[in-house]
Amino acid sequence: MSRRLITPKIEPIALDLTKRQFETIHKGILVIGTWVREGSYRWEPCLVLVHAYRPIRRGRTVPVVIKLRDSWPWALHGEVGDPAHCVKSIIDWLHNGLLPGNPASKADHIAIMEAINSRLPDLIAMPPRPQGDTETVADMIIKNRETGEIIQEREVKRDA
Repeated sequence: MSRRLITPKIEPIALDLTKRQFETIHKGILVIGTWVREGSYRWEPCLVLVHAYRPIRRGRTVPVVIKLRDSWPWALHGEVGDPAHCVKSIIDWLHNGLLPGNPASKADHIAIMEAINSRLPDLIAMPPRPQGDTETVADMIIKNRETGEIIQEREVKRDA
């Protein structure tokens, strides 16, 4: 019978709100320009929306995240954008209490659309995520089981 080594899957942090390119409060909505992790190493610019007057707490705050590649529906000028998609999303966010406002209030819908739309040019102009400090969390050694020969050695690092 062969023994199988089970290793836990460690998910890296997907959203780090300590690294911000910009932030604005618009009618009770905190809009943050930051980066969201895609896979293990790729970061994509995004807008993060949270209730401006609630403390941000890990594990308790549920942010609204709009990635750069998914931001085109929010460009509500000319023939660009998808207002129907935007209104549906906003009603869902308000219904779930993610942002301040009433799901039935058109004024609250407009406030959220303005908050997003006003920062789209900044989102588009965001640079790549700045390289942060990394820390070594483990040393990895790959050995040939038969001979004991070391095939490869590597440090495992993560963003600090």
